[in-house]
Amino acid sequence: MKFLKYVLLLSLVLGACKTKKSIVDTGTVKKMSARKIIKNHTDTYFDAKTLEARMLVDYSDNKGEKRNRYSFSVRFRMQKDSVIWLKGSKVVTVFKAKITPTSFSYYSPIDKKYFEGDYSFLEKLLGTKITFTQLQNLILGQSILDLNDDKYTSLIGGGNYKLVPKKQKEIYSIFFFLNPQHFRMNRQILEDNESKKALNIRYGGYISMEDQLVPKSITINATEGELYTFMNIRFKSLKINKKLSTPYRIPSGYKRIEL
Repeated sequence: MKFLKYVLLLSLVLGACKTKKSIVDTGTVKKMSARKIIKNHTDTYFDAKTLEARMLVDYSDNKGEKRNRYSFSVRFRMQKDSVIWLKGSKVVTVFKAKITPTSFSYYSPIDKKYFEGDYSFLEKLLGTKITFTQLQNLILGQSILDLNDDKYTSLIGGGNYKLVPKKQKEIYSIFFFLNPQHFRMNRQILEDNESKKALNIRYGGYISMEDQLVPKSITINATEGELYTFMNIRFKSLKINKKLSTPYRIPSGYKRIEL
């Protein structure tokens, strides 16, 4: 089952390539309305057709009887709004996964097991509802919620624009920290008010290439009481708008995982 967590966590991947330019944060933050901040954020959305990356991922948690630490090499391919394809390896292939707006499929050559079904599996791993669009936005440094669906208060803090809902939800609280230069996310925080779970996502700068912005790195901290999951993603390469293939076939003889 431990490899199943990698499928979800390792899907949060981006990179860098030959036509890249790092964006450096400089200057002071000027006061701006929440409506204007949201518009600027939406205007920067990634609109290339494909994204391909290679990266190194460091993962650790303290679940179970001992602390776990792993490092993986991951290949990531995404056809925007259509499919996310993953292949994780550590000398040998340890998993493959394919995620679409309506389905999630995974198999592990190590365990000789597979899962194929809807998002209920991902939701069980996350402990919350999730959609393909939310997962894609998280990968791209875009808001995991549609900011136009609520009313926000804009604040300035720590060199960021901070958006806070004028009325937080009863079930969860969420906070957005946007870069004042290019209006992509620097940080997103989601806190479950009932279970005391918290998800903290940080973006380690952005790269501009071919009129697109992509994160250089993502750090994820998930906590529940004293339990934690930590993940750091370092990007080795990135290609956009290249023709992609997403080959995926579950080998015969593998045992299906049932929820």
